Amino acid sequence: MKRVFLLICVLAFAGTAFAGFSIGFKQTPVPTYLSSALSLTTDDVYMLRLGAMASPDFRIEGYLGYGTQHAELDPAVLGVEYDGSVMVFGAGGYYIIAAPANTSFSIGAQFLYGKATGEYGTSWDHETSTWSLDPLMRIDFAIPGAERLAFFTEYGIRYANATTTYTEGTTVIDRVWSGWQTYSPPNILAGAYYIF
Repeated sequence: MKRVFLLICVLAFAGTAFAGFSIGFKQTPVPTYLSSALSLTTDDVYMLRLGAMASPDFRIEGYLGYGTQHAELDPAVLGVEYDGSVMVFGAGGYYIIAAPANTSFSIGAQFLYGKATGEYGTSWDHETSTWSLDPLMRIDFAIPGAERLAFFTEYGIRYANATTTYTEGTTVIDRVWSGWQTYSPPNILAGAYYIF
């Protein structure tokens, strides 16, 4: 009886401590490369998403993502291989404006900071630092009977800034871009999360 009581107390404490917390993932297009023609390239990065309800109507989230690339290239063009990586972290906040059954509509914003590097064989490499601020409209929904598992999608606009530093031998070139873009997830769904 003592063990059952202790188990109930531990479960009640865990339920209270983690109420409103969630963990999941999201796929986000992240600026990673600025070409010589000042054309901004984005890569889709999967990010770990940690969230909490700061109040019944306001959700805060933290993001962390990492990705790598490797490609065999034409030796006559850019060396033999390309190796690259991108690291992204950020935060977001959303205010719920309506919450009909198993769905919530919210408005908010996310801020992302990223660093991407790439190396083309032994010929040249680049490093890109980016940040973006995205005012978004978001829709979260859950399947009836499985309300703890939620899916979401988000759309909006993005103000992004990217600085790419190219290094080829002793030559170093910096290129800078900033501007507005539309923002949408690479797929219909932006991600999913589980609510504790």
